[in-house]
Amino acid sequence: MATAYTASSSSSSVNSGTWRMLAWVGVVLQAIAFVAVWWLQRWGGLWTISGFFVLSLAFMLMKDRIPSLMSFLIVCAALLNAGGWAWNWFDQFVWFDELIHTFTPFALVSALMYRLWTGGLINNPPGAVSFVLKAALIGLGLGIAWEFLEMLFLNLHLTDTLIDLVMDTIGSAAGGWFAGWGIYSQGAAQRH
Repeated sequence: MATAYTASSSSSSVNSGTWRMLAWVGVVLQAIAFVAVWWLQRWGGLWTISGFFVLSLAFMLMKDRIPSLMSFLIVCAALLNAGGWAWNWFDQFVWFDELIHTFTPFALVSALMYRLWTGGLINNPPGAVSFVLKAALIGLGLGIAWEFLEMLFLNLHLTDTLIDLVMDTIGSAAGGWFAGWGIYSQGAAQRH
């Protein structure tokens, strides 16, 4: 098993108070959206906004475990997902589903890969092909799990499901690359 890292420096482009503040603004916007959806009695949207709000809050409470830029990206993904479900953006905009199935895995997998590597659970060099491939496989696995959840609530078509999984994999691979960049930018690439 790999050893955990000790960051030697911190990059303001990856971990700054500005990203953290913007992420908290996103959490507050989710709380406002929750009240609006409750007021409008959109019960299906209420559950999804609640779920994404809890996810965002959990990542924000991991303050020193992932860079603030990654927290901000997760909150943005949660806002987009919650808005899509609550206000039917998936039906209004043809491209919205593909955006979500690319950006959400990008945000989640980048934070997850950062945590796994800095926690010593992944040995592959950050940004290496093997590191990005692991990220893509993790994202594909999460995408398959999500598609099973969607089957409970939606009438899915095979073509849509396959496109979603391809976009999940592409977003996750990009998230793996981004996590590698974040690890190097944080000065965390040297383990002690």
